[in-house]
Amino acid sequence: MTVAIAWGVAACGAAGSGDPALGPALTLAQAGGSRPTVAVDPRTGTVFVAWIGTSAGESNVYLARYEPGSGPAVAPVRVNHIPGDAAPHDQAPAQVALGPEGHVYVLWQNNTRIEGRRFPASDLRFARSVDGGKSFEPAITVNDDAGDVPSSHTFHDLAVAADGTIFVSWIDSRERDRRSVAMPRHHGEGEDGLPGPEIRIARSLDGGRSFGPSAVVDREACPCCRTAVAIGPDGSVYVAWRKVYDGNVRDVVVARADPGASVFEPPVRVHADGWSLDACPHAGPALAFDAAGRLHVAWYTGREGRQGLHHAVSEDGGRSFAAPTPVLARGPVPPSQVRLAADSGSGVWLAWEDRSGDVGRVVLAAAGAGGPSRFRREAVPGASPGLAAAGGTLALAWLDGEAVRLAIRH
Repeated sequence: MTVAIAWGVAACGAAGSGDPALGPALTLAQAGGSRPTVAVDPRTGTVFVAWIGTSAGESNVYLARYEPGSGPAVAPVRVNHIPGDAAPHDQAPAQVALGPEGHVYVLWQNNTRIEGRRFPASDLRFARSVDGGKSFEPAITVNDDAGDVPSSHTFHDLAVAADGTIFVSWIDSRERDRRSVAMPRHHGEGEDGLPGPEIRIARSLDGGRSFGPSAVVDREACPCCRTAVAIGPDGSVYVAWRKVYDGNVRDVVVARADPGASVFEPPVRVHADGWSLDACPHAGPALAFDAAGRLHVAWYTGREGRQGLHHAVSEDGGRSFAAPTPVLARGPVPPSQVRLAADSGSGVWLAWEDRSGDVGRVVLAAAGAGGPSRFRREAVPGASPGLAAAGGTLALAWLDGEAVRLAIRH
């Protein structure tokens, strides 16, 4: 099944040249799908899409591959070697990335129900393919406390540096859960005195065969908004998340580490939204570097007067950010997902959810340093976009109900 999409946008050179119209939508899964993510091989234009699919009560990770000019996408393969070793979550989707030699890496979470707990424990699972995504080696666990006190390791992201180093970021509750187990508890006692969730990062120096000990980037993170990780032109590592400040203010921050370093600089607020919320919005940030070395951030805030999606740019490697530009900020905007992707042009692509109408839509736009370009935007019904660009290929995946769709521009 294919769906014709007439995007008809003129990018004005913001994120590439020529007509950025996407081709017909391909259906990768008809039902049971969850939020997809995308990667593009810059050498061949091959597109890889990962998602978690659920059928008959069992959830597994799938990867589909589409090669330029090959016709229909290759039938998806199951990534996880242990059946059911996955859990779908819109803020914690299966992530796919490529190594410089063409290896395919997939990262996801599983769930373990713990008696007496509201939320399950989870581990981060990782598998690699050395044959272009046709088959995967047995999965390994990324978090270095596996087998200890059951805890949450989730809301993850995945990035690969030019030298092949693999980075995984996530929100980690091990210290909170260890303390909770050790503390004497009484009926009705609250959570006061327990540490907040941590932002952690781990790296693999051997092409995904193993991961070293994780490093703490920061504490007091919003517990349910996904992290984002990106690699700068010089090999510096950047992590973005929603940090909790005094007064339950939950604003997006970015922290940077020098190449090879395990210690991150203090996080920088992308913008002082000052959004106070005694809850979790389930809307994490997105990061991307353009070809000029500028760091782009996109995020959601629910602050009154600023409610919606915004985009900001840093010219100095994340140490400061220019005033943000609204992406979607008309009327009441519920927590929404946004993605960024950069190719060889002077800007980036954005894809986001627009749920302002009767039917939710996924919208595509180009953005330069000054924000989204002014061009006619077309949209497709759906939600939960995944976006990637490399080597002149732009790929957008999304959910249409429970169906996983993909559209490509070469």
